[in-house]
Amino acid sequence: MRDDQTLSNSQTSYERQIPLFPLQTVLFPGGFLPLHIFEPRYRTMIKFCLEHEAEFGVVLIKEGEEVGDTATPYDIGTAARILHVEHLDDGRMNIISAGEYRFQILEIQDHLSYLTGHIRMLDDPETEFESVSEELTTQTEELYKAYEALSSRLIFAWNPPEEHPDDPRELAYQIGIRLRISLKEKQTLLETIPLDQLLTREIEILMDQNRRIAFQLTARNN
Repeated sequence: MRDDQTLSNSQTSYERQIPLFPLQTVLFPGGFLPLHIFEPRYRTMIKFCLEHEAEFGVVLIKEGEEVGDTATPYDIGTAARILHVEHLDDGRMNIISAGEYRFQILEIQDHLSYLTGHIRMLDDPETEFESVSEELTTQTEELYKAYEALSSRLIFAWNPPEEHPDDPRELAYQIGIRLRISLKEKQTLLETIPLDQLLTREIEILMDQNRRIAFQLTARNN
């Protein structure tokens, strides 16, 4: 059996085999990720995804670099679906992808030119919503709205989203996307699986960020 057939046929409801793309970025479900594909191994990977309408896994690099030797990724990442592709004359591609769901890598295979992983999906709304209170969601939403408002006053080019999600999980993901924090901090958020714990951690970060921004605004205006 061909390797691409093995990839496309080894799918289950919660576990599956997908290509992995180690990057110096953290993608959350609902986030958009434009990529310039130039390395031959990733051209092959994207070609596979396009042919099979398959997602690929975006994982933050733990050790190594994006270009050259294979990098070691963190265990938790986000599956991305290709929304648009622009083929260039020399074989390179520009793509736009979007995050779909978080996953955990159970096993990594390196038998192809690019990494693949046997992964387990981590987002299950039926179990996550049981532990999320309305009070927790409301507090998170209020702090996040304040964060966007303060950031727009501090940063000239800051453009707050036109709408905030009503769904607590989508709200948590949007906050993860929008926060101006380090990649390691974003990765920690991505790895926080129970939704109530994720929102609680984001509340702590938002409170700290809002205090910092308010201080900067006060100092600038004095």
